[in-house]
Amino acid sequence: METKFAPAERSAFFEVLQSQLSLEKITYLNDIFCSLSFIFCILNENRQIVYSNDVLLKTLEVEDVEQILGKRFGEAINCRFSFEEQGGCGTSEHCRYCGAVNSMLQCQRTGFKTTSECRIRRIVKGAESFLDVEVTATPFIHENSKYIIFSLIDITDRKRRAIIEKIFFHDILNVTSGLQGFFEIFDSINKEDQRDFIQMGASLCQQIIDEIGTQRLLAQAENHELIVNSKPIESLAFIQHIAADLAFLEVAKGKHIVISNNSEALSLESDPILLRRVLNNMVKNALEASADGETVSLTSVKDGKKVRFEVHNPKFIPREIEMQVFMRSFSTKGTQRGIGTYSMKILGEQHLGGVVDFTTSEKEGTTFFIEL
Repeated sequence: METKFAPAERSAFFEVLQSQLSLEKITYLNDIFCSLSFIFCILNENRQIVYSNDVLLKTLEVEDVEQILGKRFGEAINCRFSFEEQGGCGTSEHCRYCGAVNSMLQCQRTGFKTTSECRIRRIVKGAESFLDVEVTATPFIHENSKYIIFSLIDITDRKRRAIIEKIFFHDILNVTSGLQGFFEIFDSINKEDQRDFIQMGASLCQQIIDEIGTQRLLAQAENHELIVNSKPIESLAFIQHIAADLAFLEVAKGKHIVISNNSEALSLESDPILLRRVLNNMVKNALEASADGETVSLTSVKDGKKVRFEVHNPKFIPREIEMQVFMRSFSTKGTQRGIGTYSMKILGEQHLGGVVDFTTSEKEGTTFFIEL
């Protein structure tokens, strides 16, 4: 069977059952496993589940372990990439960047316990769900057969706190410092220039409001408390306002934000606050990827019965980054970042009912878009 990463071979189901029966003979194994408060399971050499504690069963809302026996871990938790290839979990291109699969393979290769962080995109009741977890794979030999003891601890809240602390202690502090400097020099500038400075000051204040507002909306979205308020929107005017407001960002200095000539003035109904957050993040990401003198363009066009908003920049996203773009906590800008593209997905798809994605190539650059 073909694979793009980990071996695809599987043990037959009767072999899985034999392993389960063999493991059940270990004294107190079930008592020990079920005393743990986190997910714990045992995998065979082909990374298939042969034993599990009740925490995994409760998490998956299944009553009997036989419902997941023989499945690989990604298949059991319904990872969105585990069914991309016929070989299942571990065999798709996305699996190359999965902390769970890599921990299992490294454990098998070295014979030592391996711990790493992993970002998981699950499909739960038809909707995408994101998890940040810490996984540990430990080698285990029983009756001359090799196994992996695999555990998983949910660190989503820890990562969320780290990101929020980064935003408030770093990003917002930087903006407020800029605002303080603005007021310190305001009286010393010519009255002719004060109008432009007032506009810059208002933009700095708006950036602070936007950062706080985005975190508030995202928390509401993740807690299923977000209320969508749809209103009429005229697409061209909408992106013109966004381009004008973001032109004063620090990251926009020396760069150009323009509206594409082929943009259309289209009428639609959507939540303007949420849509603005999505497009703001697209523009900010595009600006961060662009060099001085380069141009970020916004477009609104009709695509069949849909309105498509696009944000383009000339930079190409390498394949290893492309595979992880929408993962929660993944960022190319260092640790304790990585919430912009994730929030695009959550707000744009789960709450606005659109499709959020991107295209990238060395020739054409990168275009993020949302279709509504």
